[in-house]
Amino acid sequence: MVSSKKWALASAVAAALALPATALATTAGYFQLGFSTASDGMAGASAALPQDSMIQATNPAGIAFVGSRLDLGVAGFWPYRGYSSGANLGAYPNPGSYSSNSNFFLIPHIGYSQRLSHDNYVGVAIYGNGGMSTNYNSGTASGPFYDGQTGVNLQQLFVQATYSRRFLRHDAVGLSLIYARQSFSVDGLSHFAGFSSNSAALSGNGVDTSNGVGFKIGGQFRIMPGIDMGFAYSPRMTMSKFSKYSGLFAGGGRMDIPANGVVGLAFKPTANQVLAFDFERIYYNDVPAIANPGPTNDDGCSPTGCALNPQDGDALGAAGGVGFGWQNISVYKLGYQFATSRMWTWRVGFAYNNQPIPPSQVLLNVLAPGVIQRDVTAGFTVRTARHQDVSVAAMYGLPQSVYGNAPAGFGGAPIKISLHEYQLEANWGWKF
Repeated sequence: MVSSKKWALASAVAAALALPATALATTAGYFQLGFSTASDGMAGASAALPQDSMIQATNPAGIAFVGSRLDLGVAGFWPYRGYSSGANLGAYPNPGSYSSNSNFFLIPHIGYSQRLSHDNYVGVAIYGNGGMSTNYNSGTASGPFYDGQTGVNLQQLFVQATYSRRFLRHDAVGLSLIYARQSFSVDGLSHFAGFSSNSAALSGNGVDTSNGVGFKIGGQFRIMPGIDMGFAYSPRMTMSKFSKYSGLFAGGGRMDIPANGVVGLAFKPTANQVLAFDFERIYYNDVPAIANPGPTNDDGCSPTGCALNPQDGDALGAAGGVGFGWQNISVYKLGYQFATSRMWTWRVGFAYNNQPIPPSQVLLNVLAPGVIQRDVTAGFTVRTARHQDVSVAAMYGLPQSVYGNAPAGFGGAPIKISLHEYQLEANWGWKF
């Protein structure tokens, strides 16, 4: 049995490291709604409801309640993104209605947890945390910003090592160390060169990578019979700079990962039912490249050039450079689970978050329309053998649009950015 466990852990880590980080256009801004198939069936409500080894991605304390386990999963993800703009000749973006291509992505995850003793547990998880991807190619000679094929591709891969200690039957605390790797590319922004502090590092430079380390703390406690509470927090993760895009992201190419925290409750009215609720807060305002406001009416521009002084303090890539104008968001997740037998468990969920993109920031967010606010989910787990199970979850991100106008200096055209999405996910679990 020991050799089997060692083989399983080594295989899981090797396989996950070979997997690419997958481009997302996810649900809570650009964060994932949940990190495991079981939790995704309940709209991500899992901070106080550990069910598999991927719980460590949400709450590091949770692995103390799942024991020794291996989980291998993958999701198929279909985001449908687009924009429409009024027909002001010469305005930004290119007038008309356009949809982003590349509407299918695979999102893998691998989790492993190991019981060391009655009170001590360790784990590892490898997964995509979030990202955004657009690819506009309308078949014409110009993209949204009159520069041919246009789009961005931000990918994030997390490798997380976790320790959890249980000190009462229903109480535990946990700590995770996290390594993150980002990759990024963008095309179609050359007409913004007059806004950049370094126009040679603005657009069309291929794929660049960024690395960083951080941590997450968590706890889970029984507050009264039938009610558990969980919490977790991860501070802002400082990443190395995207040197190839130092003329785009504020701070010379720095794109850090925002701080985020979650508090959850799990209420068990009967032995076979659970009602779970999570409240999550994502601090996009922590990261200037994401939160700094985009171009304003003072930043005059046309398809033939821009009047902004490249050395101005709000130029693209400068310390106080313009960004995407995203706001902090709160995410509310509600899930219900019902076991109809020892073999079958069923789940449904609903999630809502406030809008990260205000109407004043629609111009640059043609590239990153992460506007989804409502998600409905459903799923199930079936026990296929004594120590094995298969989980399936489906998610639908309801259509959402944000309406605004480009600044007057960019033509002032009305702009609508839109997104809806689907996800189908499966996980195989083996409990040792």
